[in-house]
Amino acid sequence: MKIKCLLCGDIIESKSVHDLVSCKCESCYIDGGEDYLHFGGKDFDKILIIFNDNTEILASNQEIYKKKYEELENEKFKEFVNYKIQTIEQS
Repeated sequence: MKIKCLLCGDIIESKSVHDLVSCKCESCYIDGGEDYLHFGGKDFDKILIIFNDNTEILASNQEIYKKKYEELENEKFKEFVNYKIQTIEQS
């Protein structure tokens, strides 16, 4: 997941847990890598969340981005469960 600062135009991404990355104007930041979404900034109307499927949602639109994030987390969980089932079936 990435975020775009609509003030300076930087697109930033956290690569791992505790990898806090700020935009060049220091108006926003992202953390958590692929393990969790943690971002913040001075003005959520100036932060665009870019999901891995290229869906873009303004950070100020909490209801929509939380729903999208929940969908992605559920999909990751399903993939994990399917992987575990396949591993068990193969052993």
